[in-house]
Amino acid sequence: MAPGRLRCREVRLARRPNGAPALSDFAIVEIDLPEPGEGEVLVRNRVMSVDPYMRLPMTGQQGVHAAMGEGETLHGAAVGVVEASRSPDLPEGAWVSSAAHGWREAYVAPARALARIDPLAGDPGLYVGLLGLIGVTAYAGVEYVLQPKAGETVFVSGGAGAVGMIACQLAKRRGARVIATTGSDEKAAWLADEIGVDTAINYRTAGSLADALRAAAPGGLDGMFDNVGGSTLEAAIEAMKMNGRIALCGAIELYNSPNYRAGPANFFTVIEKCLELKGFNAGPYYSRAGEIFAALTAMLRTGELKWRETVREGIEAAPQAFVDLMAGANFGKMLVRL
Repeated sequence: MAPGRLRCREVRLARRPNGAPALSDFAIVEIDLPEPGEGEVLVRNRVMSVDPYMRLPMTGQQGVHAAMGEGETLHGAAVGVVEASRSPDLPEGAWVSSAAHGWREAYVAPARALARIDPLAGDPGLYVGLLGLIGVTAYAGVEYVLQPKAGETVFVSGGAGAVGMIACQLAKRRGARVIATTGSDEKAAWLADEIGVDTAINYRTAGSLADALRAAAPGGLDGMFDNVGGSTLEAAIEAMKMNGRIALCGAIELYNSPNYRAGPANFFTVIEKCLELKGFNAGPYYSRAGEIFAALTAMLRTGELKWRETVREGIEAAPQAFVDLMAGANFGKMLVRL
């Protein structure tokens, strides 16, 4: 190792996944980092995020996230501590969050590209979850896009995931009756018993989801917050009332398929039922992040909002964490402590 350089590890895409990601699709590589230049800082990551959207660049398709080439270092949100600084804005010891410097133990970056944070009484991981992309997505989808009304019936797909569990609670807070899907009886019980979901459906054992939705909402659905897409969205479209509303957040059911942009097979039903479908992502709503994070923090501190994480340890655990996430093995937000 050259003098003044830090040796660290990062995760790279070894090959594009063919279907569900496998450990062999990733490589952990050891590299040297230079000393920070003028206006730069050296950051040691403490927590990194693992999210479903990270599967999209691996497909090679250009979209909101640029296609990733084989051999490239993965990227995502992370929280870390400044270990060396040549910027007056970020002294050594400062905690910072980054949007694209995850999947590595350390990095050098311009101070202006990072956000200084308060580590929230020892829980900095919230900045890559509830007080980050996840919180903005869930809050914007419920409060600004779907806007459920008291007495309405709302379906949240992927209800025990990081975005879904917040969406369920915000919809309940607005007085809606909430139906949610998840992938295990344990998660279904938590949704019903801990956060008050009115009907929690284990889609793996329910048989026909269309039948399960008809049984849970015989009068139909007023709204849906969709994280899953695919056959789940198709079942929901069939269950919607006339003039129903769907907030389209994600389509994780399709992310391992050759075309994750494929639409529902029953799309004409949208016309027949005069449904309103609105796609959204967090980007346009970050201008309101201050009010969103203040609201979520207040709810968390009073116990009105419950939050769960699945935590893995060490950079070497990051590929398995991603594989498990895409297989639905997470409960809430998936994090890796570094």
